[in-house]
Amino acid sequence: MGRNKAPSENTVRMLCSKSAGMCEFEGCNKRLFFDGVTLSKFNNAYVAHIIASSAKGPRGDKTLSPLLSDKLENLMLMCADHHKLIDNPTTGPRDYPVERLKEMKRAHEEKIEKICGLFNVPKTEVVCFSSPIKGITAVDIDYDLAAKAVLPNKQPGSSYGINLQVKSVYPYTSKEYWDDCWAQLKASFDLYMKNPIIQRGNADFSVFSVAPIPLIIKLGELMGDKLPCDVYQKTRFPDTWEWQAKELTNNFVVDVEKTDASNGIVALNISLTNDINNDRILSVGEFEAIYRIKAITTGVDCIKSVEDLSAFWHTYQGVLDEILNKHGTGCQIHLFPAMPVSAAFEVGRRYMLNTHPSVTIFDENNGFFETLKMGVNTDDR
Repeated sequence: MGRNKAPSENTVRMLCSKSAGMCEFEGCNKRLFFDGVTLSKFNNAYVAHIIASSAKGPRGDKTLSPLLSDKLENLMLMCADHHKLIDNPTTGPRDYPVERLKEMKRAHEEKIEKICGLFNVPKTEVVCFSSPIKGITAVDIDYDLAAKAVLPNKQPGSSYGINLQVKSVYPYTSKEYWDDCWAQLKASFDLYMKNPIIQRGNADFSVFSVAPIPLIIKLGELMGDKLPCDVYQKTRFPDTWEWQAKELTNNFVVDVEKTDASNGIVALNISLTNDINNDRILSVGEFEAIYRIKAITTGVDCIKSVEDLSAFWHTYQGVLDEILNKHGTGCQIHLFPAMPVSAAFEVGRRYMLNTHPSVTIFDENNGFFETLKMGVNTDDR
């Protein structure tokens, strides 16, 4: 009794479109124009009012009912059961007040809009690379968190992504440990990343890594700059792989300490998460010079954005070029890294074989020790 203007056919069509033909009651999502049991097509949809069409109806209002009776923002598409539930004269207005129904409608239609927005978004293969820290502490990468980080600019190309895991039983500082890990990483990369099925159709990758820095550098070298890929940086607070900023938040400076040595070996000190004192590097051996790339603001969150990462790798490439020009093609670089995983990946990815000097990567475990190399045959360390 006393119902006001009914929504037009065009308004109902718009409602069906915004709801994707599903019940908008929270958690229902029932398809309303298709029966999942009989597979037949029929109309089982009800157009429900948030504020009743009649002032005397559920959640009715003397002023708002006539104003909103035919308006899209006041309508929800529902199945028979939930339409009946929210309009129950006794419990409907009490259990399902206006604000609660508005939130259901907003959440459902926003989700549909995001999903539909992915139709024209390129796909990317989510690559999760993990290896025990210091060869001891097990790590695990939450695929759902990783997949969420690629949205909304890209969408995951598969339900599980590519999972690369490397571990060894040998002591962490031993040559056998790094030989074993490198062999596993190379074999896994060849098996999964070079898979013709994945490579078909302009493969794109998004890389998420929690592993010792030398292994992440070598993964970057395997990827190179020929395979399209994005790299992500994990933060603990909040617990996410999503970049914490869009703009440049840090800068990187270079200084050089020269020595009297003439052995053709140059040290590269990358001090981003921590400041590595050059004296610690000199305790390892003699070098013609020590080049240091230092973050203005050091710490685990020294790289918060893609812009920060870009600024770092441009600085890194500039240093490699300067070493090449001043020390010649025959020199060797010994790399001492203290940096986040995204920077480590870019160190490997931006390295140019047959252009830059060979690089020996060191790691720290009660002192620096030699691990893997870049710029040698990929079957070697």
